[in-house]
Amino acid sequence: MKHTAILTLEQAACAARRRVCTGGVAVGALLAGLGSAALFAPMLLGWSLAAILMVSFALYGGAQLAAYWETEPDRRSPWTLLGGLALMGFAGFALWTAFATPYGGAALIATLASAVAFFTVVQGISQVITFSEMRRRGTPGAGWVLAGGLLNLAAGNLIVLQPLAGWLAVSTVWGIYLMLSGLALAAESLSDHRGCCADT
Repeated sequence: MKHTAILTLEQAACAARRRVCTGGVAVGALLAGLGSAALFAPMLLGWSLAAILMVSFALYGGAQLAAYWETEPDRRSPWTLLGGLALMGFAGFALWTAFATPYGGAALIATLASAVAFFTVVQGISQVITFSEMRRRGTPGAGWVLAGGLLNLAAGNLIVLQPLAGWLAVSTVWGIYLMLSGLALAAESLSDHRGCCADT
């Protein structure tokens, strides 16, 4: 009876390892596919991401408007109304120009690139502030944080100056990173899967 219970536990553990291995291979393949799309079809990926982003802005603006109208009149904030209208208007105009004009897709990608540039600059400023705090406390590695912050600031400014070229550069880096990460994850999962099979 005890021997049967041990075998059952071992079989359950092996089945769980197989599921983890299969999931790792699937996630690795998905990452590699996204990386390939970012590397070999950056404009299509950029247009798709920008369209999803604009639809998300429109939905968020609609949620703000719904929250405004559902709030009691004496507690309503005009900023909620203005924010919802602004988000819906911006998203609607961006999507309209993307479909109505021949160069709307490029403008939509440029908008996405500008958003990426904004967050890159914010990250760079945050790293520079972190560097000053690390240097004041004498924490090692402050120079690397400063270097990363300066690189982020430079990259953000370059993307603002040339949004389409900046998007292509960002998409290329993302593509290579995602492809290598996906292949590494799939290879690791397959090696674990061979180990699982060897155990049985």
